[in-house]
Amino acid sequence: MLCFDKFKLVCNNIEYISNIKENVFISHYKGEELLYYKYQQNTPYSLLIMVDYRKHELVLEFTSKVLGEECINLINQQNIRTCLMNINSLSICLLDIDNILISAKVVKCDVTRDISVDDLANVIQHIRSNLSNFRKWICREYTNGIVIENTVATNRHKKRLIIYNKEKELMKATNSNFLNSLSDKEKVVCHFHGKVRFELNISTMAQMRTLLLIEDNRLKEVLASTANPIFTVVDEALKKPSKENCICTNLRDYERELLLKSCDYDLIKVEMTIRALISPNTSIRRIMQPYRDLYQRLMSSSKSDIDIRTLVV
Repeated sequence: MLCFDKFKLVCNNIEYISNIKENVFISHYKGEELLYYKYQQNTPYSLLIMVDYRKHELVLEFTSKVLGEECINLINQQNIRTCLMNINSLSICLLDIDNILISAKVVKCDVTRDISVDDLANVIQHIRSNLSNFRKWICREYTNGIVIENTVATNRHKKRLIIYNKEKELMKATNSNFLNSLSDKEKVVCHFHGKVRFELNISTMAQMRTLLLIEDNRLKEVLASTANPIFTVVDEALKKPSKENCICTNLRDYERELLLKSCDYDLIKVEMTIRALISPNTSIRRIMQPYRDLYQRLMSSSKSDIDIRTLVV
């Protein structure tokens, strides 16, 4: 089941919102003509409600924090109604939830997965050094993480995947109002302990159809998608894993690795074996140095020999 951190929905019927509290919404006029009502908040969670009278559209944009403690489940098929019910509970307007669920189209969304990762720094290092094409894909710094994006000129084909430490992001001062609004703050904090968020920003309807393998952008279609767009982007952005061992590039290193292997990669055992086979006058430090160097390369390779695809499959 696909999960989302953010949705931007559009309904081509402004009758799906009523009881608008005009003292809370911003009203914009052109002369005597009312162009739109707009409500926007950034805390304790992000929410936009806009009634555009010229386009005859109702626009809703919200994040998974609208779910309160249940934000740990992100937005999905099972709780989308709860999202809209929680907006209604603000008592600033009344949304026609049934009709919105039937007719709304998704114009933007963030497909999201929260995954337990022991070593995010290693994941980031692996991504930086394993881009499939350094001309087509770039990595940029992101708070507590990294952004992978392609370098295409048109937004239609733009792909942007953010990978970051969700636990650290949640504990930032900017989220304190949200955490303090919860009746069970510890439940949320504990859930995100050790979690890394993979967040794919999809900003066009055409790209959404392509990545989610759907025919149209109706909310029901988007929520019911069985695609794995995060995997699709990761698979495209990163080189395919190689089973070849590129550490030993000459016969001497290959022979050294065989000795390391026979000694269970224990440098003390290696030294004892070598001492038994060489003259006491030979410098053991000089002979052991290539083994230590090779051991470090092997351990470093083993640590970085990960396939990000297995995290998001």
